[in-house]
Amino acid sequence: MAGYLGAAVVVAGAAVWLPFVGLDIAATMGWRATFVGTLFVAAATSAPEMIVTIATVRLGTLDMGIANLLGSNLFNMLVLAIDDIAYQPGSLFAAASPTHAVTAFAAVVMSGIVIVALLYRPSTRFFGVVGWTSLSLSIVYFLASYVIYLHGH
Repeated sequence: MAGYLGAAVVVAGAAVWLPFVGLDIAATMGWRATFVGTLFVAAATSAPEMIVTIATVRLGTLDMGIANLLGSNLFNMLVLAIDDIAYQPGSLFAAASPTHAVTAFAAVVMSGIVIVALLYRPSTRFFGVVGWTSLSLSIVYFLASYVIYLHGH
């Protein structure tokens, strides 16, 4: 129990510190905060999901891995609703950069690709290495990242 509580305190401390690190990275590199938040802060907060998913794949529990990622995305959308309720000056979405619409659109497109893949169940791979689903998800992700890099606030 003490180990769990200790780890929880470390995670909570890192979570409070992470936005400040993101702002420092943006200022130091001359990048926009939207870009740093969408790529680097999101990658840092998604690292646990990636590790859990890799572990589930290694254990052969693929459904648990996919459920972990899709469930995490659902929960993150719920967090937006909670944040909007807690944001006192008005609507969180009215105060946010319109560039986030690019991220949201990319997330919807990527979710659509996953839905099609779950229903279609592709079995072939390009050059025996990568499936069309992985390739499509990667392309959408990197294109959206590039647009956010160019036009973020």
